[in-house]
Amino acid sequence: MEMIAVENVTFTDRPAGPDRMAFVDTLSQAIDDIHMAAQAGANELIVDLNLQDWFTSTPQLLETAVKIRERTSAL
Repeated sequence: MEMIAVENVTFTDRPAGPDRMAFVDTLSQAIDDIHMAAQAGANELIVDLNLQDWFTSTPQLLETAVKIRERTSAL
């Protein structure tokens, strides 16, 4: 059986602190959360970037998705 997780990411302008919820944070912290999901055994992780107003344009959303892909491709 495979574990597939779906996460709705909410980006913040600065680190949310030690009590933050997973995937509510800066881009770097979201990357850390993706690595933790992989270490926990997730075979696949769907990162939903559409449910926030942090992005001001489609190119910005796509650029962020590419950054996430590049920084997690080794998992």
